[in-house]
Amino acid sequence: MARHRKPRGQQPTVYTVSAQAPGYVGAHRAEPDRALPRRISAVAVAVGVVTGAGGAAHAMTSGTFSPVAGGAELGGLPDPNVRTGKVDTVHAIDLGSETARMIRQEQLTALHAFTQASGVAQDGYTARKAAEEKAAKEAEEARKPPKQRQVEGWIREAIAVLAANGTPIDESSVDEIWTIIDKESNGNPNAVNNWDSNAARGTPSKGLMQVIDPTFQAYRLAGHSDIFNPVDNIIAGVRYTYARYGGFGNHPGLVSINNGNGYRGY
Repeated sequence: MARHRKPRGQQPTVYTVSAQAPGYVGAHRAEPDRALPRRISAVAVAVGVVTGAGGAAHAMTSGTFSPVAGGAELGGLPDPNVRTGKVDTVHAIDLGSETARMIRQEQLTALHAFTQASGVAQDGYTARKAAEEKAAKEAEEARKPPKQRQVEGWIREAIAVLAANGTPIDESSVDEIWTIIDKESNGNPNAVNNWDSNAARGTPSKGLMQVIDPTFQAYRLAGHSDIFNPVDNIIAGVRYTYARYGGFGNHPGLVSINNGNGYRGY
């Protein structure tokens, strides 16, 4: 403290000037030496949080992390140009509504950019996946013998007719129907079995799915009355399978194959 004396003969009067008294000048707050490091540390932490959040959001949209872009205009940066004697001056920091608004805006901008980028990436992945699946399917089809491709074309025609007439079936059953046809007639729409028990009774099995005439007549659809027509024969054979076995899951020939045994007629 500083002491000031009156002229000789008078009692001294002591005036005290304390360096601890806060002074306010304009928009700045004066700090003593010992308090300054703690204040600057707190400021640094706050500014780091704010500028880091803004800078991270800025980086997502620009590709470059920049604390200045994220927080230079938010306030709260220490002023390196103000330093007089033993008192430093630090800008007051406002981490209030304006700062929060700016951070939210940067976050929304970054989120929008990220969502757009994700959508483009997802669309690209979906397109590539579809192209790969299509190419794989085409390659698989190309490896099949011509006769199998022809028969599967008939199977798909029959499935479309069956589905339109109430049979719960789709193209996932193509392989199952092909297996039955391959085992029953070797894919020959004109095949006739003249040696089994049905033939002995005068009703030989006929066509791709080897159905006898009474069965064909019972399960054919209107407009599909030719037992040697590939599509008509498949329609009747599938409807019989659904009526007797409830679908291909209980077809005796397919069940036997799935159990590691040979094919059994149905």
